Amino acid sequence: MIKYFALLLFVGISFAGISQKVKIKDDVASVDGTDYLIVTKRVLGNELSIKGMDAEMEEISCMYLDYKDENEKSESNKSGTVDWIELNFIDLGLRCEVPAVFPKGMVKMLYENKIYVDGQLNEENVNRLVKKYGMRYSENRPGGNVNIIINTN
Repeated sequence: MIKYFALLLFVGISFAGISQKVKIKDDVASVDGTDYLIVTKRVLGNELSIKGMDAEMEEISCMYLDYKDENEKSESNKSGTVDWIELNFIDLGLRCEVPAVFPKGMVKMLYENKIYVDGQLNEENVNRLVKKYGMRYSENRPGGNVNIIINTN
């Protein structure tokens, strides 16, 4: 029993050591004490505007979205709500949908996927993120995609 406890303690400390510390204060998001992004909440808190530290205009628009799905109802999700965030990379004309997280979680996800490199939006890494996540929430939404088959026989 002591061996298992020691192993769990070691694993926990290891993950704590490699985990990034994200703070957001006065719209400035920092990772491990270094300013990383400007994150501004908009429209009653269901949208985020993100830009690099030196950017003049918004580069990423994040919109929190949801829908109800009877198939998703469970003991922990009694209403069957499916939540996600749509990321719109404005200047690149790219979009994707990621699991819903709080603003700190969004900053961490962008950091871990190297979306900003040396303070600049990295188009190659954005493309990789878009391919990784796609638009799976919209595509899987009940009634979201309607296929019409026209039989000409």
